Amino acid sequence: MKQYIFSFVVLLTSQLAAAQTLDYKSIHFPKGFLLGVSTAAYQVEGGWQADGKGESNWDFYANKVGVTQFLTGKKETGNVADNMYDRTQYLKDIALMKQLGINTYRFSIEWSRILPNGTGAVNEKALAHYDLLIDDLKANGIEPFVTLYHFTIPQVLIEKGGWTNPESVNWYTHFADVVFARYGKKVSKFITFNEPYIEHFLADRLINGPMSKEPMNVQYAREMIKVHHQLLANATTIKRYHALKLGGVIGLTANLSPCSPADPNNPNDVKITTLQDGLLNRLLLDPLFKGTYPADALAAIQQYAPEFKPSADEMALLASQKPDFLGINFYAPALVKYDEKSPLNCNWMDTNPDVVKSHNGPVRPDGLYDLLMRIKTEYGNPVTYITENGAGFEGADEANVAGKINDQHRADYLVGHLKAVQRAIQDGANTKGYMHWSLLDNFEWVFGYSVHFGMVAVDLNTQQRTPKQSFYVYQAILKQQ
Repeated sequence: MKQYIFSFVVLLTSQLAAAQTLDYKSIHFPKGFLLGVSTAAYQVEGGWQADGKGESNWDFYANKVGVTQFLTGKKETGNVADNMYDRTQYLKDIALMKQLGINTYRFSIEWSRILPNGTGAVNEKALAHYDLLIDDLKANGIEPFVTLYHFTIPQVLIEKGGWTNPESVNWYTHFADVVFARYGKKVSKFITFNEPYIEHFLADRLINGPMSKEPMNVQYAREMIKVHHQLLANATTIKRYHALKLGGVIGLTANLSPCSPADPNNPNDVKITTLQDGLLNRLLLDPLFKGTYPADALAAIQQYAPEFKPSADEMALLASQKPDFLGINFYAPALVKYDEKSPLNCNWMDTNPDVVKSHNGPVRPDGLYDLLMRIKTEYGNPVTYITENGAGFEGADEANVAGKINDQHRADYLVGHLKAVQRAIQDGANTKGYMHWSLLDNFEWVFGYSVHFGMVAVDLNTQQRTPKQSFYVYQAILKQQ
């Protein structure tokens, strides 16, 4: 046992030394480049019934369905999470952000706080809370980067069909109108939606799939109806926002991953990779920037959901309202294999060959460079922001030894991906900012608290914060800008 403890300490010491000597001194970004961190309301706020908040879909999933038990065997919720709805706590976290040295903070506004019944009466206490948060951030020199929708919708609207109901477009735009009226003059950057593909084609199926009697491919294909309604809501909201002439910008964030065959010598893997790229990447990029859906992905979806037939007017709306910027959430490339047990025979979720495995897939910083170059070449080089980029490693990487957490792999990941962004900018990518996921360890949806993405650890019993080594590496990079 003593030998094991000695070896463990030696390992951590060597990791700390390695993290402290990472080659990050060459990382520099243009003047005005945004460098920050990201969170999402349900994952960090807690206060699930505070100030008249209504029930959200994730309050329902976590408390009544117990979705985390499906994957972790343990029922966990975001009822308290990182307690960031409490101003005393979030002021301490803003102080940490200021210590870190960031100039922007991406967070989301919780729909079920602002409109507890989904539509109708507005909750003034919730509006006042976000007023204070925005003011407190700006007072500390941190620009608020606001996401309107990060996976959470009032549960009362889910009971009316949620995103399958065409009325969802009007529900959402009403919520957006309330936010713009209140914060539009002091927030200059808004994101309409976060990761429609991930929310519906992955998370919804994980949560609702086991209870469905529909065949797997039919379940999967019908999620496209929800994605389409979100894209219509996105286009309508962009149009309404610009009509207000507030002087800011608005965009949508997508989770994007370059796709390549898991086995380039397997013709089935090669063939299915093209379809997976259509589903994972082009299904959002094409309507956002070309006003069309990719033919191969659309045909695959309509084979199992023939009722999905977008009208000419709907497609004209999508074509007429391009986002001012594209938010990119990049974690890893997709290594795709043919798998008859996966939807439409596409499997990219369990094909990570790395010895040290990140929770979100293989660590390939060059994949981010390749993605930014593709968007430059194929989609007109729009303004882009990296709105999420991060990694969850466990074991020694998350061990707290004498108050220090030496997360070398996360520090390596951070440096590698910042260099990839820098290289892409040098080669012409129109990228204007980078936000690391995440500031804090938090509630990671169906995985609960079993995985950690934060630069700062959180003791859920005491709410004590402990900055990790990656925090200090990022701090050093920010100081040299």
